[in-house]
Amino acid sequence: MIAELQRLKDSLTQSFDSLGARGYALSRLCWRSGFTLLEILIAIAILALVMSSLYGAYSGTLETTEMVESARDVDQTARLALMQMVDDFSSLYYKKAEGESENSPFHFQGGTEAEGEGGTVVEFASTSHLGFDGSFPNLRINRVSYVLKKQEDNQKYSRLVRMELPFVDLSGEREETAVELADTVESLTLTYVNGDGETLSQWDSKAAETEGLLPRLVRIRLQLAGEKARVFATTVAIQSQEE
Repeated sequence: MIAELQRLKDSLTQSFDSLGARGYALSRLCWRSGFTLLEILIAIAILALVMSSLYGAYSGTLETTEMVESARDVDQTARLALMQMVDDFSSLYYKKAEGESENSPFHFQGGTEAEGEGGTVVEFASTSHLGFDGSFPNLRINRVSYVLKKQEDNQKYSRLVRMELPFVDLSGEREETAVELADTVESLTLTYVNGDGETLSQWDSKAAETEGLLPRLVRIRLQLAGEKARVFATTVAIQSQEE
């Protein structure tokens, strides 16, 4: 009996020793397969650096895209405005008449630099028109005016508005139309070149020195606001159409 109890004791001891060894090996395996706190902190720091780099690249790309789109919009606005002005000046119509009053629709008048408070920049007769109304003939004479109007919410910039009033060979009521060509104008300057090549800051077909005459060239300088103020310029040769 004593011998059997001793054998049972030895067997239980071996079993407990075996379980202890396996548990220790398992705990060592689990410890080796995990991460230390230092390793986790290093991984977080590396991830933060990578995300910061990616965000910086994305932010820079987005900012560049917005700048390009803004510059494109400014270019398109300026191009369309200058094209319309060139078309109007190229189709300028002038009819000289004795005793013509200051209110004559054929009167050509251009002021000095249209800055400060704004106002009418230039006005003249032209056969060019926007043609929004299909009932009008394709060729008619209009009184065209370019006006700068200060913005209500930002007095630094002005709106460039084209005014058009038909006045010849039309029946019924004559209604003036207004079309905004640009809304962030910093300045619009027109200069005029006479037949002798002299440059003048203003022109008046009723003034003594330029009576009954038109400028040979009109130089247009348009400055629009964007990310940076940009200047657009062109020159138009005047060849008036007459009856």
